[in-house]
Amino acid sequence: MEQGGGTGMATALARWIWLPAARPAWLPPGSIAFCLRSWAAVMLALGVAFWLQIDSPASAGVTVMILTQPLRGQILSKALYRMAGTLAGAAVAIGLIAVFGQDRVMFLGGVALWLGLCVVLGTLARDFRAYGALLAGYTVAIIGIGCIDRPEQVFTVAIFRVSAIMIGIVSVAVVNDVTGSPTAWHRLATGLRHGAGEVRRIARDAVNGHGSPDDVTWLSLAGHIMALTSQVSFARTELADSALRMTGARSAMVSMLDMISCSRAISGILRMNEDVRPAILARVRQRFGDGTPFVDEAEASRALDHLLHIDPGEPPLTPAEAYLIERTMALLTYGRRVTDGIRTLAEGRAAPRIAPGVRIARQQDPVLALLNGARVMAGFTAAAIICILSGLPGTTTTLLQVATILTLSITTFDTRAFGVGALVGVPLSTVCAFVLDTRILPYGSGMVFFSLMLAPIIFASCLLLIHPRLMPVGLNFGVFFFIVLGLDNVHNYDPTQFVDRNLYYMLSAVILFFTLTLAPPSARRRRFRIAMAVAMTLRRQFTGRGDIASPALISRQYDRLLQARTWTGHLPQKPITLRVFDRIVSLGDLNGALARARRHLVRAAAIQAVAEPVARTQDMLRTLNLSEAGAPLLGQATHLLAAAATLPPADRETLVGAASGLFGASRLLDRNARALRHYGILPVPGAPR
Repeated sequence: MEQGGGTGMATALARWIWLPAARPAWLPPGSIAFCLRSWAAVMLALGVAFWLQIDSPASAGVTVMILTQPLRGQILSKALYRMAGTLAGAAVAIGLIAVFGQDRVMFLGGVALWLGLCVVLGTLARDFRAYGALLAGYTVAIIGIGCIDRPEQVFTVAIFRVSAIMIGIVSVAVVNDVTGSPTAWHRLATGLRHGAGEVRRIARDAVNGHGSPDDVTWLSLAGHIMALTSQVSFARTELADSALRMTGARSAMVSMLDMISCSRAISGILRMNEDVRPAILARVRQRFGDGTPFVDEAEASRALDHLLHIDPGEPPLTPAEAYLIERTMALLTYGRRVTDGIRTLAEGRAAPRIAPGVRIARQQDPVLALLNGARVMAGFTAAAIICILSGLPGTTTTLLQVATILTLSITTFDTRAFGVGALVGVPLSTVCAFVLDTRILPYGSGMVFFSLMLAPIIFASCLLLIHPRLMPVGLNFGVFFFIVLGLDNVHNYDPTQFVDRNLYYMLSAVILFFTLTLAPPSARRRRFRIAMAVAMTLRRQFTGRGDIASPALISRQYDRLLQARTWTGHLPQKPITLRVFDRIVSLGDLNGALARARRHLVRAAAIQAVAEPVARTQDMLRTLNLSEAGAPLLGQATHLLAAAATLPPADRETLVGAASGLFGASRLLDRNARALRHYGILPVPGAPR
C-alpha cells in the first residue's frame, strides 16, 4: 500500500513538472528548467569562489542572480556588458581613490558625478548596453565606497571583485551551454514568422475592403515587431555569422512596419470613398490576390504596367488611384523583403531582397537622460548626508546599496514599483537569510547540504523574476539574499553579528523606497516631449531639411508612437487624452507621407522631362500655404501623373510614387491644418531656416 502510494505520488510529481497542462498558471513553460539552471550556476560559482579562497565569494552568487535569464543569448549579451562595465568601473574607482583618498567630500562628489554620467548614458542606451553603463557606475560605489576607510586596499578589492564576477559569468555560460538552454535566435525567428502572418492578414483585409484594425491592434503588432530588436541584440552573441543573419532580421522587421503603414493607408482611402474607379479597384484586388509577393523585379514591373494601363477614351489616373496602386504594389514589394529577410535569418545565406546596412532607429529623450542623472546625483547626495550625519559606524554599507539599487532602478518608468520591490524584497531576503544562517546551516556541513538548502531560495527568486509585475521584488530578493547572508570563506553564525551587519541594508531599503516613490517621473511630460519631437521633425520636413523615407525613419516613427501610447496609458483615460494621442499619430503619418514624397521627388529631379515641375513641387513643400492646404499638392500630383504616361517604366514608377506621396500628404495636411496652424509647426514665411 505504501509503495503504491509512493509510486503514485512520484508519478503525479513527474506529470506536474514535465507536462504543461498539469502546471498552474503562475508556472509558465520552461520555468522549472530555468530555475534548475540558475541554481546549478549559483552553486558552481560559489564552489569555485570558495575553492579559490576569493575575498567575499558571495559576489559570485550575486553575479549569477543578476545575469540569470531564460535565453542563452540574453545571458551571453548581459555577461559581455557586465564584464565591460565592471572593468570600467574598477578603473574609475581606483583612480578616484588615488586622487581623493584623503578627502571624503571630494571622493563622494566624484562618485556622484560618475553615477550621474553613467545613468545618462544608460538612459540613452537600450537592452544590456544600458545595463553595462549602469554597472560601470555602481561598481565605483561598490569598490570605492567599500574602501573609503582603507584606501590602500582598493586595488586588492578591485581584483577580487573582478575575479568573483568573472567566476559568475563563466559559471552561467558553462551551465547554460551544457544544459542546452533555449536560444534567442530561434525565438527571434518564431517572433518574425508570427509577426509576418499577422501583417499579411491585415494587408489582405485592407485591400479587400474589410477595414483595418483599430489603433490598439495595429500598435500592439508594431510593438511586438519593435520588441524583437532586443532579440536581435541577444542573438548576435549566439551565431558565428550573426552579422548577415541579423541584417536579414532587421530587413524583415522594417518591411513589416512598412506593410502596416501601407495597410492603414489603403484602408483609409477605401473607407473615405475617394475618387477610385470600380474597374481599377477590381484590377488592384485581382493582382494582389492572397498577398503572395513578387517573384522578381520583372514580375513587379509587369504588374505595375497592368495596373497603370488606361484604355483609349478613359480619363487619366487620378492621384487617389495612383495612391491606391502604389501602396498596393509597395505591400507586395515589402512582402518579398519580409520573406527574404526571414529566410536569411534561418539559413544564413543572403536572399535577393534584403537591404544591406539596415538600421533600426529609436526615439531618444536627452531631457529624460539628464533628469535621471540629476535624480541619481541628488538621491546619492541625500543618502550620503544622512549617513554622515548619523555618525554610525558601517553606514558605508547603506550608501553602497543605495547607489547600486538607485542606479539600476532609475531608468525604469515605474520607479515606484522598484521602490516597493526594495521595501519588500530586502526584508524578505533578510528573514530568509536569518532563518538559514541561524536555524539550518549550523546543523549541517558540506557543499551538497548547502546546495540543497539554497535551492528553495533560488527557485523562489527565479519564479518572481519571470513575472513582470513581481520582477522588482524578485531582483531585490535574489540579489540581496547573498549579500545579507554574508557568505565568507570562514563563516560566522552569530545572530548578533548578523543583525548588526544587516541593519544598514534595512536602512538602505527605507531610503530607496522614499527616494524612488516621492518624485516619480511624469507620464504627461514624457508624452509632451514625444509630441515635440514629432513637431520638430515635421518642421524640418517643411524647411526641406528633414529625412527622406528610410528604415531609420519608419522605425523611429513607430518607436515614437509606441512610447506615446505607453505614456498615454499612464494618464487618466479622458476624451482629451485620447484626442491628443490621435493627433500625435496623425502628425506622425504626415511626416511619413512627406518623407516618402521627398524621396520620390529627389529621384524624379534627375528625369530631364519633368525636372522643372519637380523643382516647383519641391519648393511648394517648403512654402506651404495652409489657407489652401493640400489643394496645390493635388494639382502637382495630377500634373506629374500626366507627364508619366509617356516616360519609360522606371521613370513612370518614380513619378507614380511621387504622386502617391503628394496625395497622402495633401489628405493629411487637410486633416491637420488647424493643428499645424495652432501649434506653429509651419515655419514663418521669410524667417531664416
